[in-house]
Amino acid sequence: MEREDFAVDEKQLQEMVYEIANKKEFDKNQMAEIKEGLKNGLFIEQVQVYADSRFSWFQMEQIRLGFECGLNIEQVQVYADSKTNGSQMTEIREGFENGLSMEQVQVYADSKFDDLQMKQIRLGFENGLSMEQAQVYADSKFYGSQMTKIREGFENGLSMKQVQIYADSEFDSLQMWQIRLGFECGLSIEQVQVYADSEFDDYQMEEIREGFEHDLTMKQVRFYADSKFGGWQMKQIRLGFERGLSMNQVQTYADEKFDGYQMEDIRKALENG
Repeated sequence: MEREDFAVDEKQLQEMVYEIANKKEFDKNQMAEIKEGLKNGLFIEQVQVYADSRFSWFQMEQIRLGFECGLNIEQVQVYADSKTNGSQMTEIREGFENGLSMEQVQVYADSKFDDLQMKQIRLGFENGLSMEQAQVYADSKFYGSQMTKIREGFENGLSMKQVQIYADSEFDSLQMWQIRLGFECGLSIEQVQVYADSEFDDYQMEEIREGFEHDLTMKQVRFYADSKFGGWQMKQIRLGFERGLSMNQVQTYADEKFDGYQMEDIRKALENG
C-alpha cells in the first residue's frame, strides 16, 4: 500500500479524523499524530493501525514514521504493540528502514530487550555481523554496554573463540574492554586468560595486560597477577620489572602490607641504586 499523493484540505481532514476518531478518546498529542499521518498522505487504513488510545503519542509517532518511510504493514505490525515502548519501537523501525531482514529484526524485536540492548543488536547486523555472531550477545542478561564490547570485538576482527572468552555476564563492560583490548593488541589466549577472571577489576586487568604488551615474561606477570594486589600496587611491581629490577629486588616490596605509594618509594630507591 502506497501513500496518498495529494493535498488534504481542512474539510477533508476533519472528515477523515472524524471517521477514525469517532467514539474514541484521544488526548491532544495523540490527535496531533492522527492528523499528521493524514496530512502526510497516509491511507485511513494505515492511520487506523495506530489510532488506538492504548498507544502514547510517541508510540503513535513511530508507527506513523514507519508508514511514511515506506514500511509495509507486516513490518510495522512487528512493533505496533502497546507493550513495546516508543524507544524500542524506534530501534525496530530503524532496523527495517536500514535494510535489515525480517529474520534479523525479529532477533531483537522482543520486549525483554530495552532500547539500548536493541540498538546494539541492530548495529551488529547493520555493520555486517552474522546471525551466529549477533546471537552471542543477543541475550537479555547482558546490559547494553556489555553488548557494545562484544559487538565491537567481532567488528574489530576477533574470532568467535576470542570473543567467547569475555562474552560472560560476570564481566562488567570495563572488564570486557580490557580483555578485548588484549586480543586486539596481539596477546595470545594463554596470556589473556591470566587476567580474564572476574575477581580482577578493570584496573587490575589493565596492569596485567600492559605487562604482557610491554614484553614481560609469563613468570613476571604471574608474580603480580594476584587479586590481593590493587591496581596501583600491581603497577609498581610491573614498572619494577620493566625498568630492569631483578625478581629478588621486586620481591622486597611486592608485599600487600605496602600500599602503592610505599611500593613506589621502594621501587624508585632500588632503581636509583
